[in-house]
Amino acid sequence: MLKTLAVAEGRNEAQIALEISVSDADVQFVHTDPDADPGTTPINEGVRAFESLRQWVLSGAVSATSGKARLVQPARKPAAALDFMRAVRLGPTFEGSYVLTVYIPVPPLIGQTAIEVDHPQIRLLNQPFQRRVSLKLREATRAAISAADEVIQRREGIEAFTRRAELGVNANLCEALTGFTSREGGGARIDFSWALSRPVEPEAPIVLNRDQVVVLTEAAQDLRAAAPEDDVTVIGAVVRLHREGKLGPGEVSIAGIVEGGFNDRLRRIWLDLAEEDYSVATRAHESGASVSVTGSLVKRGNRYVMQNTSGFSVRHDSS
Repeated sequence: MLKTLAVAEGRNEAQIALEISVSDADVQFVHTDPDADPGTTPINEGVRAFESLRQWVLSGAVSATSGKARLVQPARKPAAALDFMRAVRLGPTFEGSYVLTVYIPVPPLIGQTAIEVDHPQIRLLNQPFQRRVSLKLREATRAAISAADEVIQRREGIEAFTRRAELGVNANLCEALTGFTSREGGGARIDFSWALSRPVEPEAPIVLNRDQVVVLTEAAQDLRAAAPEDDVTVIGAVVRLHREGKLGPGEVSIAGIVEGGFNDRLRRIWLDLAEEDYSVATRAHESGASVSVTGSLVKRGNRYVMQNTSGFSVRHDSS
């Protein structure tokens, strides 16, 4: 039976067996395309793909938590989204390129029949939160790739993405999708498998090609430039100070990480400080102490700039 299904659906027998055995979870399969032996991937590409898988699922959870459309999701993620992420599980990898698997547990449907509604918002509200995340991931991913196609085929601008923000298209999602592909420009495919306890009408897999990846990469940068990342707290070291005179406000640069961010990637962040805070930054720079500051983070070209800053202070736990 498994062999017949595998031939009919053009899929891996082990993957089909897994779908049958996991009846209480939505399972997403991300097919990467590394330049490596079957069932393997270069370690750097593998780490990047797994990090992107987490960011992809988290972007869906954040979008499902809030009905507010954002071009860039907040650095401080909603508690409901973080609680949801603690229940998400990684599954086994499969051959057939290099396939990543993620489980989203879904409560069973008890005592009623699942009803699919055409209107997307009504359909989402009729589902438990876990299923709403899966549906949002499918909807937002298809929307992002459709936006990329419009840019390629119709020479559209960033508006192709911004007008789909209500569907969950944002910089975070675009960055995650590009992380599923190799740095040499390969493609990717995403299969959505639905919990048997809450059946959903299946759709064709989502395919991502190298031209779309190029557009998504540029779109993520443009979306971050178009909208600040609000309520961001950066922790790091003061690495540069500049002001015109001996007194007054000045500009500083901090090499640090975003507290509660997706990863611990070091960023160089520029901000203007009033005279009193500039003096604090000078002392921290001289002593090597860490500092923290909160504000709105926006990308201008290759530079991250923090605006509307508050709470600039020396970290008491720094040594």
